[in-house]
Amino acid sequence: MTGAPGRAWGTLAVISALYFIITAATFDSLGLVLPAMVGELGWSWTEAGLGFTLLAVFCGITATVPAALIRRLGVRANLLIGALVMVLAFLALAETQGLWLYFIGASLAGLGFTLLDTVPGTYLLTRLFQRPSFAFGLYFTLGGVGGAAGPLIYFLVISATGHWRSYWLVMGTLVVLCGVLAALLVDARTNVCLNAEKDPDISTEDWHWRDALKTYQFWIIAAAYAAFLFCGITANSASVAHLTQRGISAYVAGGMMSVSALVNAGARLAGGLLTRFISARILLAAALAMMVAGLVALGAAHGLPMMLAYAAGVGIGYGLTFFAATILLLDYFGRAPNLELFSIVNLISTVGAVAPALAGLTRDVTGAFTPFFLGLAAAIAMVMLAVLVMRPPYRRPA
Repeated sequence: MTGAPGRAWGTLAVISALYFIITAATFDSLGLVLPAMVGELGWSWTEAGLGFTLLAVFCGITATVPAALIRRLGVRANLLIGALVMVLAFLALAETQGLWLYFIGASLAGLGFTLLDTVPGTYLLTRLFQRPSFAFGLYFTLGGVGGAAGPLIYFLVISATGHWRSYWLVMGTLVVLCGVLAALLVDARTNVCLNAEKDPDISTEDWHWRDALKTYQFWIIAAAYAAFLFCGITANSASVAHLTQRGISAYVAGGMMSVSALVNAGARLAGGLLTRFISARILLAAALAMMVAGLVALGAAHGLPMMLAYAAGVGIGYGLTFFAATILLLDYFGRAPNLELFSIVNLISTVGAVAPALAGLTRDVTGAFTPFFLGLAAAIAMVMLAVLVMRPPYRRPA
């Protein structure tokens, strides 16, 4: 395939491959490797868990860094810097003998994830596709599948090498190769923003990102984006402990997480197809409603039907909220300020990192996780109502 369409789909392929492998290598790897690291190095689980927290926090607080690098140095330089950061991150993790090197590696991996994942990815897709919703859905889906592939890659590498240090080296090599290839192969020149807007859903008003921050619509979208992370991190960190407390085997409880992850990935692709027929705002409200239902089902779950309802509700709600909030941000404020706005939304969503601590505190105080699940469901329901009454913003003349 030649020409701009060919370059656009080629760029989608390489950034999707990068998103796939970096998802598998970071958040969906650390939890798998930690038991072996704890066993060999003699850490407490509190110490080990702090590394996971640092990974999440640095991924969030550095969310505006790629936007600044892309504006000043270009997207290729941003990707190459991200690859370099990942070299240092995975070498630190592979060579870890004590906590400080582990903490440094996890923190660098959080920064590297931010530099290589959705901020540069959405920036490129926004510039390359005249109607980007399907490309966004496909991109997010392939990244989500990386989460399901992480455990498989881990067990394959461990069976071949027998040691967790080799796993970090293998995954680091794959991430860096994909990052460098993406930097070399992406189409960084094409910019459909320079032409007349072809997507009727995307605003053509001359928004500046600072003006967008003054609208209530931006903050509702940011709240929805933070809600899906709060929900997903809560389910990942507390669902197995909650279900086993209710007499469900750890194997079945873990299986529900896998079901939820697969549904999550499918929901992102479905969103890319549905936006041709349903507005992103309605999709976002429906997605938030699914998350509410999933959290309520999780709180009440004690048998297979309710567990499947939880897996479906959280999975669909998580994936579709991620997609719909991203698209609605683009629709309401246009292509030009999207890089900065998407970065700021990711920065705000860092609040989701406190979910495990709040869930654990609730368990310690009340004896169960259910009150936290229900409280979170009520908060998300309020965001859903705000989305339902929200209308497109209009830029006031200067």
